[in-house]
Amino acid sequence: MRKFIATIVCFVCLISSIQAQTMPIGENVQMAGENPEELKVIYVNKDVSTHFVAMEDIKYVDISINDIVGDIPTSNTLRVKPIKEGASGVITIVTERFLVQYLLVYTSDLAKTYTRFTIPYADLKSYMNPETNMTKSQMYDYAYRMFISDNKFYDVSSKSNLMKIRLNNIYTFDKYFFIDISMINRSNIRYDIDQIRFKIEDKKQTKATNFQSIEILPLMQVNNNKVFKKNYRNIFVFEKFTFPDEKVLTVEISEKQISGRTITLRIDYADVLNADSFID
Repeated sequence: MRKFIATIVCFVCLISSIQAQTMPIGENVQMAGENPEELKVIYVNKDVSTHFVAMEDIKYVDISINDIVGDIPTSNTLRVKPIKEGASGVITIVTERFLVQYLLVYTSDLAKTYTRFTIPYADLKSYMNPETNMTKSQMYDYAYRMFISDNKFYDVSSKSNLMKIRLNNIYTFDKYFFIDISMINRSNIRYDIDQIRFKIEDKKQTKATNFQSIEILPLMQVNNNKVFKKNYRNIFVFEKFTFPDEKVLTVEISEKQISGRTITLRIDYADVLNADSFID
């Protein structure tokens, strides 16, 4: 019986030895703790800034070591740089829909260092970001569909200083509003936009002390141009909002000083309720 047990123990040890010898390289690395998931290596150096460019806005970044610092100079670009020689670690980048990780490895060979790395689609892992129902690229797609659609509103407008502002369309999708607005300049003086503000205000102003105004900020706008001569059109995207009948949504567009022309559009809640919906 003892000989049988000893034989079984020897057999188990032999199998374990064979598995250790035939284990894939990736598993050996995982046990060593060097590169757990066979991450792609990006070489960095303290004298070079490395830029990661994503196809979507970057929402979250984690760098596993304090000796590598980073910032987000633009919404879809991450810039990292070691502050000490030999600094290496794992970086995690989360966008609106994807997650990606790389192993940052310090090198003294500047020829191997990345200055710009465009994140390829093949590296991305799907990630359900709880804060994102619609990505910026999807918002742009729906907004451009509005540009080619017919106007649903014709009587929601106002005029001032040879300027006219007009509501073209309101669309809704999921928890978002898309508000399409145009401006027409009938003067010969170009218009330099200073601010575009959206506020929910009282319809009737009785006393200045009782007047309520709540500003709401768009998540995105399609047209970032600040100057126009005759015609201007833009689509603004908001998270869904509601307001009572005694309130009104105002759009206030002001010009840079010294001229400082200002024009205001008032949108009733009934107009918001008549928002159209996108059909896929």
